[in-house]
This record gives sequence, structure tokens and C-alpha cells, in this order.
Amino acid sequence: MKSPTQCVFWENPELTHGGMQDRFELLETYADESHWWRYLLKCRECGQLYFYEFYEVIDWKNGNDPQYSTYIPVETKEEIETLKSTSALGLLQFFPRIQRDFPEDAKQPTIRWRMKQEDSSL
Repeated sequence: MKSPTQCVFWENPELTHGGMQDRFELLETYADESHWWRYLLKCRECGQLYFYEFYEVIDWKNGNDPQYSTYIPVETKEEIETLKSTSALGLLQFFPRIQRDFPEDAKQPTIRWRMKQEDSSL
């Protein structure tokens, strides 16, 4: 995948936190369940497309559900089709990507670009 250096999120990935509709236009919905969403989003500032996934793990004991969001910049229909057919864990093999992790023991999410395999601590 190509690095979206022109996009506002390139220098400020933390801007993905908050109201999604303020920052992105929803173009397509691939999954929309209570704990799993997959969308094709378009940055409202520059038009960059992102394949987006939100995944939440239900914590039946403590009720503090870990949440994970992934934003992968895309350019082609082929890239989108590949990502649509990839599992949640499989998405972690694609770079670059914005990873927003909010584990059950965190006070706030960690939001950062993942640029290469060696950088991934997941």
C-alpha cells in the first residue's frame, strides 16, 4: 500500500479519534454488526480512501471491552477486494496503516502509524 503523505492523518493519526462523520465520508459498508464494522471511508480534507475496520472483543467478566480500529490507505478496487476478504488478524500484515488500540486495561487508546512488519507489536 502507498503512504498517503498528502493526508492530514499522515502527520496527525490521532485525529482519527472522535467523530468519524466529521473526518470521513462513508462510501461503502462491508460489515455492520454490533462489535465488528468494515467500511470504505474517504478523508473529507484530501479525498484519500481508507479501508476501515472496528473490532471489539466482549469482556464477559469485567465489561471493559478491548477495541481495535484499523485504517489502511487504499487506491485501487483490487486492494479493497483483497482487504474485504482478509480476516481481522490478517489485516495486521498490511502496511502502512493507522492502528488504534484500546485494550481493557488502558485509560485511553494508542493511535499510531504502523509502517513495516518489524514495527508491529501486535
